[in-house]
Parts: sequence; structure tokens; C-alpha cells
Amino acid sequence: MQQLVFEYSGWYVLICLLVAFTAAFFLYFRTNEMPESYASWKFGLAFLRFISVFIIALLLLSPLWRRNITKLQKPILVIAQDASTSVGDFLKKNDPDYLSNLNEMVDNLKKDYQVETFSFGEKMVNELPDKFSDRVTNISELLEELSTRFAGSKIGGVVLASDGIYNQGSNPLYTAAKLNVPIYTVGLGDTSTRKDLIINRIFHNQIVYAGDEMEVQIDVLAKNLLGKGSKISLVEVNAGKTKLLKSVDFKIDKSSFFNSFSLTIPASLPGTKYFRIIASPVEGEVSKINNSRDFVVTVLDGRQKVLIFAQSPHPDMGALRQSFSANKNIEVKTAFLGDPVPNFAEYDLIILHQLPAVGRNFEPVIKQIKDLGKSHWWIAGAQTDFKALNDFQELNSLRINSNLGAESESLWNKNFNLFNGEPEWPQKTDRYPPIQVPFGDIEANNAGQVLLYQRIKNVGTSYPLLTLGENNGVRSALFIGDGLWKWRLSNFQMYENHEVFDGLMGKITQYLSVKRDNRRFRVTTGKPVYDENEPVSFVGELYNASYELINTPEVNLALKNTEGKEYKFLFNRVGKGYQLNAGVLPTGSYSYEATTSYNGKEWKSDGQFTVQPLQFEFINITADHNILKAISTESEGQFFGQKELNELYASIKKSAALKPVLVTEKSSQTLLSMPLLLLLLLVALSLEWAIRRYIGIY
Repeated sequence: MQQLVFEYSGWYVLICLLVAFTAAFFLYFRTNEMPESYASWKFGLAFLRFISVFIIALLLLSPLWRRNITKLQKPILVIAQDASTSVGDFLKKNDPDYLSNLNEMVDNLKKDYQVETFSFGEKMVNELPDKFSDRVTNISELLEELSTRFAGSKIGGVVLASDGIYNQGSNPLYTAAKLNVPIYTVGLGDTSTRKDLIINRIFHNQIVYAGDEMEVQIDVLAKNLLGKGSKISLVEVNAGKTKLLKSVDFKIDKSSFFNSFSLTIPASLPGTKYFRIIASPVEGEVSKINNSRDFVVTVLDGRQKVLIFAQSPHPDMGALRQSFSANKNIEVKTAFLGDPVPNFAEYDLIILHQLPAVGRNFEPVIKQIKDLGKSHWWIAGAQTDFKALNDFQELNSLRINSNLGAESESLWNKNFNLFNGEPEWPQKTDRYPPIQVPFGDIEANNAGQVLLYQRIKNVGTSYPLLTLGENNGVRSALFIGDGLWKWRLSNFQMYENHEVFDGLMGKITQYLSVKRDNRRFRVTTGKPVYDENEPVSFVGELYNASYELINTPEVNLALKNTEGKEYKFLFNRVGKGYQLNAGVLPTGSYSYEATTSYNGKEWKSDGQFTVQPLQFEFINITADHNILKAISTESEGQFFGQKELNELYASIKKSAALKPVLVTEKSSQTLLSMPLLLLLLLVALSLEWAIRRYIGIY
């Protein structure tokens, strides 16, 4: 269907016709400028003038030419290949031509289908793999991403080629149902059980306190090693040297053996402690890589005490309490305005929720907190007196017109460097639901750094949502909004855990309540242990004699592993501090020393960290085709072996869900953008001008 649509009433077309007729009539029939010998030509000239004026007048009405276009659309077929090392090792030994056969099948399918190819493992890539090197397999994340990416498109089917071993993410059987399309699975890998001794999992507290007992639970698996003996050893690793702390011998009494061992050692001096669990190898094992696992424990000298001092009960307080209670490092208490004033000296961090209150003199309280040098965190919302708050804090300049304003989502500041979060936090916090923020102008001051900005109606703003900083040796934070409880609830709904929310709250609390470090030069790494596929990052700070943050001189970093190999780097200046991304490093233990020169003096800062191998692909090396068969059955697809690509191709060709469909698209085009109409106008004007010149009318 084709239709001409006007921005104004269609009756204006009659006016355009009348204007065009009037212009032509008065020019050629109400004047005597036309020579008698060419009198008959005036009808043609009048027609040309009529056409020109009518087209120009019509274009002023901004008309649109709308039409429906029907075309045949190829069905979408997704092909996803597992790029993990377990699959690669198997194919290298048993079917080296598999990848070329798969690519040949894809080329044939592209003739009749819109084929989208992906590889998956540690991450999802929009092409088939050329090598199998991923150390992690997350099938559910692949299916989630496909469900999101093709949400508005009609997928006819998915081909999933894998060994069925997933070592990250949830059970893919539940995630597959979201796609609601036939899934054709291709079973790769060896399903036979081979001899192997495996450190399956380690359970331990990430944080313990000096003087406490530290318990480590080790889950051990053994397959086809009946009658063999081994030993579990717990050793401490320091600068590449190991020290045996405890060990236990055991006998493997079943072909399919599982047992949990518990080892307890005292936590002595505060600091970051590196440990390794080792299972002594057994003769005949297919792999010894999975016989050891590293872990790190931070030993603290005392728990952090947090006080939530609030105007009145609020759901956000419950979310914070639950988050802090999940962290054994934090002891939390609550108090309300109107209760006896708490002894602020007992606490490391004071959270001031919806304070100061309207009509209440809060100055003595905040003066006491600041005089004690206590870190504090303002959480302001609908009940807050923003005029008073603007006077009590230095992080933001607040000009609030109404406490009840718009809904805002969070937008992560990529340049924030006061602490390091996990790489996936920015993406996951961006998906949190909106919270209520006040209406007005909010501007970040130089006293702090913005961690989260406000994003209103999917538009990023410069208005701070969460700001942290330090002034006169006292650290503080300011969060502006109601609805933290929504974030924690949403975190569980999306990921079935509270890890991101609790982790973020823990990082903020750790930054605010940490004991003041009076060193004028310090360099820290993002975390004590990195996986081998993670980039290692550092943050540096340099202070002048007045303890003002500066980054004038260059800062160098030297890394050294246990074998004596050295890596040298130069820090980047970011804001008023320093940052360094050292990239992905080989596995092993590292020590580092950062150096700089300022005011004629050499400054140094050192530390250590570990890069541990990703062993997920080696913990379970037995392919699980049952999960692939279940996915195909539940999605009304079909399971195929690795040698059955021809049968898979034939099944796809027969699939009713993978047939071309007729798609109707609506197309709108302005007449001004139609070249034929503009050409007609140009021809009419040019021809009239040429004829008038020819007969002598100027």
C-alpha cells in the first residue's frame, strides 16, 4: 500500500492548486507581453508555470510518501562453537579436521540462511574460533547473551557444539528455555572416565583475624584409582618459597572417590597470606595440573565497626544491614535520631541515613563526628534537609529544588581510581533499576571523586549519584537517592546472588573505614590474586608535605617473579593520581617495587601478588553429553555426534522453524528527497525559461 501523508490538513493541497493556477493565469492570460505569432504557446508555458508553482507549494506542506515493502527474509541460524581447551585437546587428538568441516557446513548454510557464528568460553566472540585456548566455559552466559541480542529478531534455530562441561555460570538447561527455539547440540569430547586425582573445591574465609583459627575445607575427587594412596598438604607460599603447615594421608577406597578434608591452622600476624593445597600425584593419572590449588587469606587485626545512624526506619537500612551482615569483616549496629546519642568513638564508619532532618539542629552531631576524625557516609533522600547538608559536606555542591524528583539509573565513572572493583561491576550495576533522586543542580567539588553518575531516561548526566573523597584526613561519601534496597533485590533476581551489590558496599566501606596510611607514597595492586586471563592493575598516590595529592613526577614499577625475570613499567597520570595496567602476566608469584623522585628525595613502595592458573578446564575432563541431549530434548531440537555434521545439515534443511518468511516493512520518504520530483521541477523551470528566452520574453 502506498500513501501520501501531509503534516498539515489535506485541504491545503487545494490551496496549492489555486495558487499555482492563479500564478499561471495572471502571468500568461492577464498580460499582453506574449507576441501574437506565439500566442498558442502560452498554454504550454502556463502549464509549465502551473507545475513549478504547484510542486514548490506542495513541498512547503512537508508531505511524506509512505509505502509497505514486502520481501522474503532468510531465517536466522545461530552456530556457537565451544572454544575451551578441553574441546581443543580432544579434537587435536581425535578429529583434527572437525573445524574445517564445520566451516564448510557454515558456508553451505549461508546460501539459504542468515547464519550468525559465535565462539564462547571465557567470553563470547562473534566468529568461529581459529584456536581452542579458553580456560573457562560458561554455556548459560552464551544462551543469555543470545536471548538478549536477538530479542527483537526471529531465530529459527541454534547449533551448540560443546563437550557439555560448564565450569562457570548456572545450569544451561534452565537458561536454554528463554530462547524458545530448537537447539541442535553437537557432542564433542571424550565421555569415558579416566584415571585422575582432583582438588575439586576449596572452602575458606577470605578474611580472618589475628589470633583466630583458620579452617580450610578441601573437596577431593578420584576416578578409577581404587586402592591407591595420596596425601593432602597445606603450604604457605612466600616470595616463591613454600613452608609446609599441615598434611593428611588418605586411601582411595572407591572407583568413584569423593571426600572432604578439613585442615585448621592459626592466623598469626596481620597481612596477606598466600597458601597452596597440594594432592600428591598418583601413578597413572591422566593430568597432574588439577592436583593443586592456590588461595589467599587476608589476616586483619580487628573487625570494622559500622554504625547506621538514621532519621527513621527505611528499606535501604535493611538492605545495608543484610549486606554488612554477610561480611564477617563488618560488625554493624543501628540507632535513630531521638535515641540517646551513640558513642561515635567506638565506630570506624558512621552512615548518616536521611540526615540532617528538616527542623532538627544536626550541627553538634556532625561536629562531634568530624572532631573525632570519624569517616562518615551520607545517604540523602526524600527526608533530607539538603540546605543543611550542603553546609555539612564538601563533596558536592547542592542546589535542590524538590526532594521528590526524577528516577535515575547509575552510570559508572570509568576514571574512578580510589579503589578497584571487579571488571564486570560497571556493566552489572548499569542494569540496576532506577532509584528516586531529588530535582535540582548537583555538582561535584574537587574534594572527591564521583563513582556513579545519574542516568535519567537513558541519558547520562554530570550529576553525581555517589561521590567519595578525603578532606583534612577524614574520608567521607555522599549518595543521593532512595532505593538501595531495589538494587540488592534486583541483583538477586538477575544473578541469584548478592555478590555485586555486597561487593560494592564492602569496597566502599573498606575505603571509608580503613586505618589512615600516613605514607606519602604508596602503590597498591587491585587484588592479591589474579587469574591468568586477568590484566594486573596498580594504583599509585603521591602526597606533598601538606598531604595534597600530586602526580608531577614520573613513577616507575619493577615486577619480578620467583625465577628472577623482571618486567618494567611506567605509570599513567589519571586525575591527581597514577594508574597502571600491566596486562596479562604469566602464572606465578610476583614482587613489585615502585619508585619515584620528588623534591630531591627517592620514594619507594613495594608489595606482592600471585597470578594463578585457571584450572577449571582440568578439574572435570569427562565430557557431559547428557546435558546437551537434555537441552535438545527440552527445546525440540536434536543431538548429533561430532562425526554427524552431514546429518545435522540435513536436519536443519528439513526444519519447519527454519523456513523463509515474508516480512512487511513500512517505509517513509519526504517528497523533497525524491530525485524524480526535483528533476521534474528543474525541467519545468528550465524549459519555461528557455522558451521565454527563445520568443523574446524576459
